[in-house]
Amino acid sequence: MLKHAGRIVISCLMVGLITASTSRDADAQTQLPTTVQLPSFSSFSYQGTVVVPDGGTAHLGSVKRSAMGSTRRGMQRAFGADQGLSQATATVHIIDHNEIDRQLLGGTPQEFLRRQREKEARAGVTHRAPIDPDVEGKALVRHARKEYRAGNHSAAFASYQMAIEVLTPGLGQLATQEFKRVFGSSADQALRMSRLRR
Repeated sequence: MLKHAGRIVISCLMVGLITASTSRDADAQTQLPTTVQLPSFSSFSYQGTVVVPDGGTAHLGSVKRSAMGSTRRGMQRAFGADQGLSQATATVHIIDHNEIDRQLLGGTPQEFLRRQREKEARAGVTHRAPIDPDVEGKALVRHARKEYRAGNHSAAFASYQMAIEVLTPGLGQLATQEFKRVFGSSADQALRMSRLRR
């Protein structure tokens, strides 16, 4: 469930049509009617809190107005009507990157790497030379690019995050820029959450 609070202002543009006709003396040439478009603006605002489920839509509010009128000239009567509707809705999609990590890796990236090292230790791998962080990070970036081209965006997302964690600052900055370029606002959100967890 997600609480969504904010102020929403919606402006609506309505175009009114006014028909104007002019006439001169009987000897002068009669002009054809001219149509003039005049913009009309209306707005309303909403401020409050709603509870919206993941993937759901909530109706925040609406303003509806209508008007009717008539004009009589001689024996003829002209009728007119004007209607307008403004409304606001909120559609929410929650992207839980921590849950994506748990589904793909069986835990956070750090837990995944720790389990891999424990598994190697139980298998009898000893005197394991430390891995150069840049070598490991570059391999993760290459893996992320491969998964992204194959359409496995979730795996690519997780690989970019793991690469940024292990790369040295210089290469980590380049990987971060590439991560943001590929995944946009989702990458920004994931990086902010990662900084908060540290």
